[in-house]
Amino acid sequence: MLLGLDLGGPTRDGTTTPAVDAEIIPVQLATQDLHVTPATSGIVQQDSTAEGTVTPPAPIPAQPAMLDPPLATHPVDTPIKQNIDTLNSMGKEMQDYIVGPMPVKNFLDKFLPNPKDYDISDFTSRFASASDAAAFNVQSIKKEEDSYEPFINAMRPFAPQLTFVNTSKHADTKNCSSFTFNVKPDVCVYADGTSHGCDIFKTEIHIEFKWNDAHDAFSKHPEVDDPIVSQTDKGFDTLGQITSYAAAQLGAQYRTHIFSVLIIRNHARIIRWDREGAIVMATFDYNSEPHLADFFHRFGRASPALRGVDTSVTPASDEEAALARTALKLDATVRMFKVAIPQDPTVEDSDWLTLIISHPVAKGFPVVGRWTCTCPAFDILNNRVVMFKDSWRMSIKDVLPEGETYKLLKSHNVCNVATCIAFHDVIHPIPQQNTQTVKFRSAKWACPNKAVTPHTLHHLVLDLVGEKLTDFESSHQLVQSVRDALLAHQDAYSNAKILHRDLSVGNIVIYRGKGFLIDWDLAKLLTIQGPRQTTRTGTWQFMSAHLIKNIHAIHNVEDDLKSSLYVVLWTALMFKESCISAIDWTQFMTQVFDADPVLGSGGSAKSNWLVARTNFPRYIFVDCRPLDNIVFELAEFFSHRYSMIPPGVQERLVQLRLSLKEVMDEVGSVRMAAQQKMIDVTKSCLLESPAFQKEIGMQVLQLHEAVINIYDRHLESSDWPDKDAAILQKLHPIDKPNGRRLYMKSLCASQDTTPVRTQVTPSGKKRRLDPEDNVEILSLVAGLDDLVSFHQ
Repeated sequence: MLLGLDLGGPTRDGTTTPAVDAEIIPVQLATQDLHVTPATSGIVQQDSTAEGTVTPPAPIPAQPAMLDPPLATHPVDTPIKQNIDTLNSMGKEMQDYIVGPMPVKNFLDKFLPNPKDYDISDFTSRFASASDAAAFNVQSIKKEEDSYEPFINAMRPFAPQLTFVNTSKHADTKNCSSFTFNVKPDVCVYADGTSHGCDIFKTEIHIEFKWNDAHDAFSKHPEVDDPIVSQTDKGFDTLGQITSYAAAQLGAQYRTHIFSVLIIRNHARIIRWDREGAIVMATFDYNSEPHLADFFHRFGRASPALRGVDTSVTPASDEEAALARTALKLDATVRMFKVAIPQDPTVEDSDWLTLIISHPVAKGFPVVGRWTCTCPAFDILNNRVVMFKDSWRMSIKDVLPEGETYKLLKSHNVCNVATCIAFHDVIHPIPQQNTQTVKFRSAKWACPNKAVTPHTLHHLVLDLVGEKLTDFESSHQLVQSVRDALLAHQDAYSNAKILHRDLSVGNIVIYRGKGFLIDWDLAKLLTIQGPRQTTRTGTWQFMSAHLIKNIHAIHNVEDDLKSSLYVVLWTALMFKESCISAIDWTQFMTQVFDADPVLGSGGSAKSNWLVARTNFPRYIFVDCRPLDNIVFELAEFFSHRYSMIPPGVQERLVQLRLSLKEVMDEVGSVRMAAQQKMIDVTKSCLLESPAFQKEIGMQVLQLHEAVINIYDRHLESSDWPDKDAAILQKLHPIDKPNGRRLYMKSLCASQDTTPVRTQVTPSGKKRRLDPEDNVEILSLVAGLDDLVSFHQ
């Protein structure tokens, strides 16, 4: 089938063009890290469509949802933006995190073990009978679509507890309405009796068929030093396709892992997906070998935990759900769940908070990473609304759980930071619920891979629910909120010795008119010497040009301070009327905020703009001179790091200093008027020297006070508009020279008007390498309904 790459989107007149009805249309990442990325247009050929009484809550004032870290026009939460424009790109993004081929018996016994007293003879005899009757024989079937029903009929007897449904013509438009591609597996397997259609919220297993070996995502019998992933375009298309289905299922459900099946005519592979990557079973002929039937037989009898359900989250009772919907102002159709978190996991008999939360919302991002999911929650016992965060934190040395970081911030009285009232690493009842991919990356059967970062499920509760920074009531409030976040950053850095490392649009919220800095899970203790991971951290759109351009650069305080400028500028450009034409706006967002992050590129446009501020009018925003002024002064302040001083100019500075010293030494403390004039002229020349200005500028780049003073001075201006609340600017993609539509992540993310009850933080793949600790990390940003962060 054809995979159309023309995404539906807003047009100049405000209408919306429909998304192409294809099995999979290129994934447009909400710009991770506020990074705008164009989607490539084109056509790819594929062969398949492709309980007790609860006290009623007291009235709670309306509280806007607080975003976790946002993304590029969908900012990205790690130093590398996710540039995923097609399924092929998603496949290439995922290939490093595939571990396999795992021997069939090892796979089944490890992940779906039979009970010790289980008698396998019944299954064996039934499979033999079915095989003799040619129930699995598909050799005579010419068309892929003709194989679905025979396959379903053959497998159904081995798992009567499950329902196998042909979904090849029924995309999930209910749970995946915000996707830029259709989620439409060939067969979906359900455990609740669902008998028709694709419902990714209820799906237990998704099955994809291909009728041509050229479309296999994996090499059949790879050598130990060869990649398991097929290195052909068709192979990457298929890998991207099944990855997108896995991402949708993991995103729409509270899951620790899932299983899927890839059928290549008469051969099959079973795949286990989690937030570290995917483990792929060795291929086998399911007509002559019982492994696929055995898999469904085991799965049908397995507990929810073995199947991959996150058993720390359970369905809320009708009464609990009704109370929570009222408190959270949610529609009566929203599905509600219950979760309990200890207030202090270090105390054995700690009190627990019981929260009622809404269902997660699937987003079209790759599988691997922290996948931060935040939402307002109703605290039953205390009758209040709080913020709940579910994420897969990096479980590596020297990386504190975010809850522990909040405790440190609190103990040092850091201002403008939310209070963490409960947190813990979730302890699963069975080992199979823990992430498994990294554990098997070095198995003797494993082909080369880069699945090196272990992850642990972490739950956290904050005491406040703030408004998104992009919902500012005035441009003055926008700048004031960023300034408030800098005060928190300064306190944390100076007093708690903690560097945030991800100052971005999604990590600043507005609460009762004040800016709060949130999402500290990428923070680093200053007492830890050197980098602690192999990749940069942060949200791509807001990362400094220095970090983007330099692979081995260590993230320092000046990088975070510089991010404050990008937060103000990006947010203002997206949500305030400007004097810039649509074409210039698009080019600026693409080149400066969403430049290609491949191996050190992408930072030049940022540094060039800071130094020269080219392609930018002196007055950027309509009737908002104070905002123009602070943007330009901050740009000039941070430009010193990138300005180039010619050798001759540098030499003249040296000579000026020598001349001044000679004069001072010669005249001493008693000076004639002519001598004093000579000294004053020499000092004036020195002060005006570009080399001297750079030298002085570099000395203050790391000073919070210097940056905050700039904010304070401009905030005191009386020329700020009274009422210029955030309004998403209706800027749209422009045409490339080849006629293709240019889409930016920033644009796609910010123009997603789908109600978001739960913010999902996707993972952005980082490709930066730090000299210490061989750990690759994907980071996520949440927020702005689609900003993407990097961090695995």
